[in-house]
Amino acid sequence: MGMQTLLVTGTGAAYVISAGAYTVHFIRMRAIGGSLGFWSLIAGWVLHSTLLARMVVATGQIPLTSQVLPSLCAWLVVIVFLYLELGTCRGSLGALVVPIVAVLHLVAAANLMGAEGTPRVAHTGGWFKLHVFAYILAYAAFAISSVSATMYVMLLGEIQKKHLGFFYDRLPPLDTLDQTNNRAASFGFVFLTAGIVASSVWVHQKMFRIWIWSEPAFWVLLVTWVVYAGHLAARRIAGWQGKRAAFLSILGFVLVVFTFPVMGLLFPGKHVLAQ
Repeated sequence: MGMQTLLVTGTGAAYVISAGAYTVHFIRMRAIGGSLGFWSLIAGWVLHSTLLARMVVATGQIPLTSQVLPSLCAWLVVIVFLYLELGTCRGSLGALVVPIVAVLHLVAAANLMGAEGTPRVAHTGGWFKLHVFAYILAYAAFAISSVSATMYVMLLGEIQKKHLGFFYDRLPPLDTLDQTNNRAASFGFVFLTAGIVASSVWVHQKMFRIWIWSEPAFWVLLVTWVVYAGHLAARRIAGWQGKRAAFLSILGFVLVVFTFPVMGLLFPGKHVLAQ
């Protein structure tokens, strides 16, 4: 078993343990679960960082292939989560965020195991790098937005039933969750827009064709953009907040998951990254 396989496996195992521990902490409110979840996540992120660093050394470039992007996104989500975790000291967020991290990494694990390094990126240039990093940042932000929205819906349901207990004792106030949802969605929308523009410009310059209209994933991506644009417009123009805004964020993230990486599994080799 090669070193890369060990790192991929170790990272995945640490993330799964962390997800389970945070879930136990959320359900039973035991401090040991929160501590185990936090330190397992730290261990997984260190192994993950080592894995990505080895890929950079092996290929001489940042691994921006479509096979690695889910794992890169997971790595970035961990950074965002740890910032929120250290700032709020609320382990409840980990019960929903860390399982997403584990799933993203495990999706990429099959492509990362069994071979040292990773395939070199066939394309370079500023527009190419901008579009990749913009999408990664957007997806990470949308993940945080959807988690906040899901927590909002769960807590609101308990309050409306006038039966305060499980979620009320564990989750932040509704206003805090709504603000987090709004800020994360706004951040993600800016970078999603930047990614679409950058990818269109880059492919037009590189291949002299409008790639976005011929890509199967683009149409789902366009619907995702429309959903988040509607989410932000509804907040600012129609005064939407709370439950309706939360459902739009959840719908948007479902589309994100379908676009990345499900579309890559349904249409392998159809993206320019695979060429």
